[in-house]
Amino acid sequence: MRQKNIHQFLIRFTFIFFVQLILKGFDTSFGNIFEFTIRGLSFSIVFISYWLIIWYTASFLNTQLFSREKELFKKKPRQILIIFLINFLFAFLAGFIANYLYRSGDVYIFNLGSYWSNISLLNPEFTVSLLAIYLMVFSFDIYLQSILDKKEDQIKLEKLKQENTLAKYLNLKSQIEPHFLFNSLSVLSSIIYTNVDLASDFVLRLSKILRYVIEKNELLLVPLKDEITFINDYFFLIQTRFEKGIVIENNIDENNITRCSIPPVSLQLLVENAIKHNKFTNDHPLRITLYNDTNFIVVKNNINIRNDITANTKQGLENLTKRYSFLSDKAVKIEITENEFIVSLPILSNIDNESFNI
Repeated sequence: MRQKNIHQFLIRFTFIFFVQLILKGFDTSFGNIFEFTIRGLSFSIVFISYWLIIWYTASFLNTQLFSREKELFKKKPRQILIIFLINFLFAFLAGFIANYLYRSGDVYIFNLGSYWSNISLLNPEFTVSLLAIYLMVFSFDIYLQSILDKKEDQIKLEKLKQENTLAKYLNLKSQIEPHFLFNSLSVLSSIIYTNVDLASDFVLRLSKILRYVIEKNELLLVPLKDEITFINDYFFLIQTRFEKGIVIENNIDENNITRCSIPPVSLQLLVENAIKHNKFTNDHPLRITLYNDTNFIVVKNNINIRNDITANTKQGLENLTKRYSFLSDKAVKIEITENEFIVSLPILSNIDNESFNI
């Protein structure tokens, strides 16, 4: 990152340096552009410093604008037009201030007020020239950045597909492995003669779980409402099997369910980890709570680590963390307190869903 910033600075500095040489060449008051004078040196230092600040400021503002406009508008032409108009006004203001600084320096420092006596305060030739240069640089910068962003997105997408391939394996292994099916069928065999309605519901939920895992694993993101439906089916199977040994609370705000996305089977992975790593009884149940705040979906459980647990590679949680690193600038947060294990998954918008599931 540091090398990239240095490279970027050198390119911008070189471009601005040559622009100020061209402007000095057209201004006869400087004489020969290679002639050393205090006025010429002052002009170069102030011009280069000022426009480097303007360039970095514009780059930051445009980054913020593109990020904000992506949420507000889905039509790219409208987005580009608004950002272009904002940059036009910004460029005009920057050019006018640069002209005023140039004029003030000559008048008050170098006593060249007579030179500016016949030139208007706006100085349209100079101001419009700076405006045109800014817009050319802006256009080139946006074009170059779009190419770099596209390449970066392609790299991220390829890495994400690799992580997703591993996730598919882990999810399928988790749900279709003999251990899972054996336990589910054992529960079914114990209730099929005692509670036909419960057994029927159990079979229906089990089939929906298997179908969801197989179908949704083809996607990088799924709507949160689909994941909630899936996890509720999974909760049903778990609570049918363990009864009062596991207490599950789903407190996710309904308003967030319709506007958010999440990697498939993420919540189930966290719930399964809690069940796998903790011991529980009817008197001392495992309590799993799902809820959300402004930026995260949170899965929390009390800690009562099993003594007989086999070596844990944490592969599933690490894979989920890596997938999120490609999907969002926000990282998965893992917190371990004396009594609780808490995992917070960043909330992703439906726009993210549309962008990745192409």
